[in-house]
Amino acid sequence: MIYEAEIARAEEALRAAMLAGDVTALSALIDDRLVFTGPDGTVIDKDQDLSAHASGVLKLTQIDLTEGQFHPVGDMVLATTKAMLAGTFGDMTIDGTYAYTRLWSRTSGQWRVIAGQAARID
Repeated sequence: MIYEAEIARAEEALRAAMLAGDVTALSALIDDRLVFTGPDGTVIDKDQDLSAHASGVLKLTQIDLTEGQFHPVGDMVLATTKAMLAGTFGDMTIDGTYAYTRLWSRTSGQWRVIAGQAARID
């Protein structure tokens, strides 16, 4: 696929920004129209996602991506990955394997996540 390397780089940039809690980098990688469903079924938007990182409510200390696949969907790309995660969300411990689905849309020449979901799989 023509955009596979670009999406792989975007996924890695997103991973690094999440680990660093880098809200500026995350903001650049997340589309303003974001709709994301978390493992508990909660649906959040971009502002809520960035706020969780900025406030320290969400703190990830490990994100090891595996099994990434990319699928064209019109002019967007659907990325499916698995990740070993460790960290905290409030007072809840995050640890285990999660499956991610992210829909990447190219806006103003940059790939941004427009939709996604995460589910614990172990």
